[in-house]
Amino acid sequence: MYLVNLMEQKISKLVDIFLTEKNIPANASMRMDIIAYTLNRVQPQYVTSARGVLHSYDDDTDKNNEILAIISKASEIIRRRKETTALESVPLIDTAGYYITYPSIMGNICSSTKFEKIEEALVYAYHNGTLLQGYGANFPNAAIVSKNVPGKFMFCFMPTKTESKDSVEIKLDIIIEAKNYKKHQTTLSFNLEPSFYNAGDMPLFQVEEVDDILLEN
Repeated sequence: MYLVNLMEQKISKLVDIFLTEKNIPANASMRMDIIAYTLNRVQPQYVTSARGVLHSYDDDTDKNNEILAIISKASEIIRRRKETTALESVPLIDTAGYYITYPSIMGNICSSTKFEKIEEALVYAYHNGTLLQGYGANFPNAAIVSKNVPGKFMFCFMPTKTESKDSVEIKLDIIIEAKNYKKHQTTLSFNLEPSFYNAGDMPLFQVEEVDDILLEN
């Protein structure tokens, strides 16, 4: 048994048809934004079996026209944004195969004395002594803690291709540097099972919230 929202596949196909017929250039990031915008504005249609999938197929032209109207509006809104800025680019999988998908890591950094959130710091993540590649320009490594969002850091990493399907234990060394505080190092351990991706897929990440990290003066 499985649980599937049929609208995801339907809207994905309608978006591709719309972009092709209207001759609208759209990169992977724009396409996913249009799909997400539309899915958030239509009623989901869930099924739990293959029979449910078969019974769900119809040619509801009026319904399709309603969805296409939402897609058109989504396209207008999203096209107003810059289409090729580094911050909006979404890295995709280049080659089909098994990949180790590291979890996205979120945490807080505070002073060990006053428990105030640190306003400026650099947070590095290493695996086997190598700095992990961040997932696009939005997630650099080192992560930057700034006054805009004091104490907060988040990592998202590019998956690493592997030849094995077996689960592995991954240890990430987290190193934090902040002015007026001692350099801090901690290690996070995760048991990860490789995921199979096709070329052009967008990785799926799990979020891990870690305990607050306290820095000493």
